[in-house]
Amino acid sequence: MAIDRLNKVTIVLPAKDSRWFLSQLYQLNAVHIIDTFSHIDNSSIPYFQRFPTVIEEIEKNIQKLNTILSVLKIFSQKKKSFVEGIFPIPMQVTQKELDQACARIDIESISRECQVQYEKYSAFQKQHKQRKEEIDKLTDFLPLADELTRIRSIRNVSFFYCKVSEARWNRFLKDEQSCEYFAWQIVSKTDEKLKILLAYLNRDKDAALKIIAKFDLKEIPFPVLPGNVKDQVDKLVSELANVVREEHLVRRRFLELSGEWRSLEILLGYWENERNKMLAQRRCAMSKRIFVLIGYVKTTDRLRLDSMLGNEFPHASVSYEEPSPKDRVPVSITLNKFFKPAQLLINMFGLPNYFTFDPTPFVIVSFLIFFGLCFGDVFYGLFLIVFSAWMVRKYRRSEPLSNFMKLFLYAGISTMIFGALTGGWAGDLYNPMYLGEDNLLLKVKERLMLLDPLSKPVIALLIAIGLGVLNQFYGITLRMYGEILRKNILNAICDGLLWLIMLPGFLILISTIFLKVPGYLVSIGKYLAIIGAAGLISTQGRNEKGIAGKIFTGIVSLYGIVGTYGCSGFIGDILSYTRILALSLTTTIIGMAFNIVASLFKTGTLIGMILFIITLVTGHMFNFVMSILGAFIHPARLIFLEFFGRFYEGGSPKFQPYGFGNQRIVLVKNSSQ
Repeated sequence: MAIDRLNKVTIVLPAKDSRWFLSQLYQLNAVHIIDTFSHIDNSSIPYFQRFPTVIEEIEKNIQKLNTILSVLKIFSQKKKSFVEGIFPIPMQVTQKELDQACARIDIESISRECQVQYEKYSAFQKQHKQRKEEIDKLTDFLPLADELTRIRSIRNVSFFYCKVSEARWNRFLKDEQSCEYFAWQIVSKTDEKLKILLAYLNRDKDAALKIIAKFDLKEIPFPVLPGNVKDQVDKLVSELANVVREEHLVRRRFLELSGEWRSLEILLGYWENERNKMLAQRRCAMSKRIFVLIGYVKTTDRLRLDSMLGNEFPHASVSYEEPSPKDRVPVSITLNKFFKPAQLLINMFGLPNYFTFDPTPFVIVSFLIFFGLCFGDVFYGLFLIVFSAWMVRKYRRSEPLSNFMKLFLYAGISTMIFGALTGGWAGDLYNPMYLGEDNLLLKVKERLMLLDPLSKPVIALLIAIGLGVLNQFYGITLRMYGEILRKNILNAICDGLLWLIMLPGFLILISTIFLKVPGYLVSIGKYLAIIGAAGLISTQGRNEKGIAGKIFTGIVSLYGIVGTYGCSGFIGDILSYTRILALSLTTTIIGMAFNIVASLFKTGTLIGMILFIITLVTGHMFNFVMSILGAFIHPARLIFLEFFGRFYEGGSPKFQPYGFGNQRIVLVKNSSQ
């Protein structure tokens, strides 16, 4: 249950055996290949070249398949759920199904058809939009279909067609000049607008236009048509029907192609894997006579690698060595089933340095305690457990999603425990005003509760700060542990132990400002602070040149400007843990508010009881969703910033053995698995 131990391996063999060797190594799926050229002596580089691979055709296939699937996604009736969109679930594929997909699917043919069909569909959509817009424009003139020709033939008179609200039209009618210069006809009337045809003499044009502008009447321009408006609309409707029919045919063809969705995704996974395979091969080097591969192999896989080389390539030369701190060593972590879900937190931050340790087992306890305190409610925890267990069962084929939900299942247990200890039962649902006097929930709550944060917020605040202090000391202890693993005993003492001596003393002295501290405890704090500070001043500048530089660096390191930690950082970090109390109170108070709102409907009638239950469930579901976000985000923040900052070194690459491995598809032995 730690970072897997690796050996750096160098393999040299005749160049003529290179392709067969890479094929066998691919089947072994055990070696992480690194860039060989970065480890070859500069004087030898001119004699080597990268292993020749052809990746361009693979990239073209991947691009075509992605395009095909993106087009089919528009028309496909199969839609992924929100959860599946965040956590892609790999398809389980047999070797036979993979071979059939590669042999049966013609990527070029389907890509060409998709392109042609989509161009046709886009053209039909454009025509559809144009016809629809033209019909909408002409619809305004259908009431004037018979008069348009006659209107155009009238001389000395101009016409103005507009759509106006009834209120504005009434104001228009009350205007004396409007009645003097205009004649009009209400062409149609709806609840929202009137369509009005106005007429005025050409000689009164200027006055008429001023009145039109005064009332801000928007003109509907008369269409220029070869014939009757109704005939033109009928023609457009007929054309639109034909376009819709063609659209339907194209859509139906795309739905037929969507039947190949699974095979296309299998092919995409296959070609993505082939691309990764070629990229890994390019990291190898070869000359005219020899082939060189450098990589990392788990110590547990050395026997398999040696067996393969001994059986297939007896002339190969292989050497193993321990990884060097100068190397960027990939990391593989093996965890048991209990700690596996917490690896999500580590992956979010980045894999640890190979030469340190996996913090997953050390993180999970802190995270679950913080989560439980922030979300603390028995009913919310119970619902979270049930929902998480259902999700784990439903998406067990997706390891990332399954582990993510297992983490929430653990968090649900923590939430129930801390909810019981702090009296959180759907807010205060145990209150006699909701469930009556001496209800069972009230009795259970009184028996289990240790502290009510609402009635004793100061004590709850001190507990939150105390947890912060302990977690900070825990992080410093882990720093010491990491340094000891590297055999840096001096760093463990100077950057860890001295802070564990100085900070408790500093904390005792600071607490005298707010609390009455016994004299003997003040004396202990004073000695601890002096001893720790003296040690830190003497050692924090140990890498600086000159005595003055060492002492100055040591002094400013106490504040936290330089060095591994600082008093200011310590105070800021422990104050961050007060958010635990804030979130805990927020969850409880909002739950209580919804209980009060629901009680307003509790009138003793059947309808009142139904409304009471509906309001209660709806309100608490809202509180559950909103509070769980904070209960996850803020503990994660406390872990990533205030805790990891004390000891964690991340940024290592992931160990990815040269072999078949893909997040899109997973090979299984038979279809029943």
